[in-house]
Amino acid sequence: MKINVPQNIITALGLLEKAGFEAYAVGGCVRDSLLGKTPYDWDVCTSAKPQETVAVFENYRTIPTGIKHGTVTVIIDSPIEITTFRVDGEYLDNRRPEQVSFTAELKADVCRRDFTVNAMAVNREGEITDICGGMEDLEKRLIRCVGQPQKRFDEDALRIIRALRFAATLGFEIEEETAAAIIQKKNLLNNIAVERITAEFSKLLKGNCGKILVNFGSVFNVFIPQAEITEKIAFQVEAAPCELEIRLAVLLQNLNSGAAAELLKNMRFSNGIIKSVQELAEYKDILFVAEKPCVKRVMNKIGVEGAKRLALFKEAIGLSQSDELIKMIDEIEGVQECYTLSRLAVRGCDLSEIGLADRQIGKALHALLECVISEDVVNEKTALLSCARGLKLG
Repeated sequence: MKINVPQNIITALGLLEKAGFEAYAVGGCVRDSLLGKTPYDWDVCTSAKPQETVAVFENYRTIPTGIKHGTVTVIIDSPIEITTFRVDGEYLDNRRPEQVSFTAELKADVCRRDFTVNAMAVNREGEITDICGGMEDLEKRLIRCVGQPQKRFDEDALRIIRALRFAATLGFEIEEETAAAIIQKKNLLNNIAVERITAEFSKLLKGNCGKILVNFGSVFNVFIPQAEITEKIAFQVEAAPCELEIRLAVLLQNLNSGAAAELLKNMRFSNGIIKSVQELAEYKDILFVAEKPCVKRVMNKIGVEGAKRLALFKEAIGLSQSDELIKMIDEIEGVQECYTLSRLAVRGCDLSEIGLADRQIGKALHALLECVISEDVVNEKTALLSCARGLKLG
């Protein structure tokens, strides 16, 4: 089997080979190509040492992005990371090797990698070298560690959550020994920076994550112990729209808005994500039916996108249907119907002119907006001023 290699990668591999070195594209780009997907990027590995790589590409811009670990970035149309074949030294922090040693052998390099499906290499002709059995596991749709799973996870505990992420995003199963090691080594995740876990967990949630959440609930309890991951909730998450805010809100549906926000803050989610999830938790039980006054009140509180997100969230947890709600939201917004003070046909100065005191104007505007939303008065200046004269504001 052959795969199509981009021209800039062919150029890079060809120049390295012309200089007497072995060179391959390696890792996720090979996996994704075999799955019929367009790779996000292409990484190259080579027998050339970093300074030799720089010399080979003397006519191109090079950046010493990771010289200590053998990586040089070369700009050929787009950035290409070129890394020397290496073997890793001892891991003391369950994350990174204390040192690396360069080697001239592709086998030594791929056998230190995480999973078999990420350990395949391809030359510039598109011919695949598969030392670790990645093609077979790809056909079986399996995530399997290269070598001994316990050792792989001891080396880099982030691989625990990466394995689950790959299974979810690719729709693969996790090989039996690898799955057992994930459970056995789960507490090593406590040694990993929370930002790295959150990045992988976010990708996982946007995949086919139901079975993973159920089968590996004890792993997720290491870093989100507050979340109650039942089978029902797990598959509600998977069935929800593929928006991180909605899927997080579904996962955390049994937490109040404050607890959900605190958990997400501790996991270093962005302020925007936290605000959206907190909003969904806060309005989970609010009346939200396809009647204009009701929909406008929700739009007034959380805006157009927030209201749509709430409709989808409530449908995901079985509280309502979203189609009619979203259609009505679009209709209201499409014709610029009034649901906010900014669209009200009167301003504070208009109310001042009819004799309202400054302390009364704010109350009056909100009262008039509610009258418009309730369809008790049309959003027209004369009608609103007439209504304002009859308000009892105290």
